[in-house]
Amino acid sequence: MMVVPQAILMNMSGKISVIVPSYRRPRDLERCIAALAAQSRPPDEILIVLRETDSPTQQLVARSQGGLRSLIAVPVVEPGLIQAMNCGLASAKGDFIVFTDDDSEPEADWLERIERSFADDTIGAVGGRDWLQLPDEPALFAPAEVGKVGVLSWYGKQHGNHHCPLRGHARPVMFLKGVNMAYRTRALGNYRVDVRLHGTGAQVGSELDLCMHIQRSGFTVLFDDRILVKHYSSARPGGEDRTDVDGQIWKDTCYNTHYLVAKHFGWFQAWAHFCYRTLFGTRALPGLFAFLRWTLNGDLQIWRRMLQMTRIALEGHWNGRSARTRPPASTNNLQLAQERL
Repeated sequence: MMVVPQAILMNMSGKISVIVPSYRRPRDLERCIAALAAQSRPPDEILIVLRETDSPTQQLVARSQGGLRSLIAVPVVEPGLIQAMNCGLASAKGDFIVFTDDDSEPEADWLERIERSFADDTIGAVGGRDWLQLPDEPALFAPAEVGKVGVLSWYGKQHGNHHCPLRGHARPVMFLKGVNMAYRTRALGNYRVDVRLHGTGAQVGSELDLCMHIQRSGFTVLFDDRILVKHYSSARPGGEDRTDVDGQIWKDTCYNTHYLVAKHFGWFQAWAHFCYRTLFGTRALPGLFAFLRWTLNGDLQIWRRMLQMTRIALEGHWNGRSARTRPPASTNNLQLAQERL
């Protein structure tokens, strides 16, 4: 990655808009706003996307606006992360659009490092590590260094690892994590997160959708673990519980993942992904092997979940193929990215 002299950075005229969707977590949001106000490279605007029925968040933003002129309240009517993100995108005026969560605390040089990465015109999106603030869980709080981040293999195995330090610090990836990601407005264009994704709260998959569009448009997605936010992973007000294997969040995750792979990739890779997930899987998203394993462990409900998830996966796959759009003829960046990773 190119090193940009500080003098050049000082002359960069690009404006940065930070979008923070927030719902009923005013104490977390207050910490996030304080961290954004303390940035070494101040944001040109901070858009807090909130619901009109969320009085505590509205009151906090109104109080904070007195000392932070760049802070803007953006009301959204419909529930869900996707509507909030798209509402923020429609309101943002920056050349670079940065997303984070209300339960994050960006490091002081966060925006400075993001801006430095965008000095390379081939970069369409950039993100970094979310340092999970879970000291009682050492594997998450102090994870080992990894060699892969944000990779979806051709047959469907997914490597997230966005919470981990990366060997070599920076490299092209396929997708970022929503708590710490930024987009070049020119690369994003008029594209918005697909509202056909399922869910009413976190709505898993929005990052993958945006990053796939960026790559299909001919730009690179970059991950740099030095672009750092502390992530407190606060409870979600909607009651979504990732530990509940029968919960709706897992049904939505299954649908959205198959939908997005079928939408953004060719038929061979989409079917390879479907077959891999339905053969292997996990306890929450069971495939055949997971079914056998957890049956032996005494989970007699696993067969019901396997049949249910297979049906949902098929529905997501077929709907994703129907929603598929042709990529620009000038790029094969998805294939090139997989070859590099």
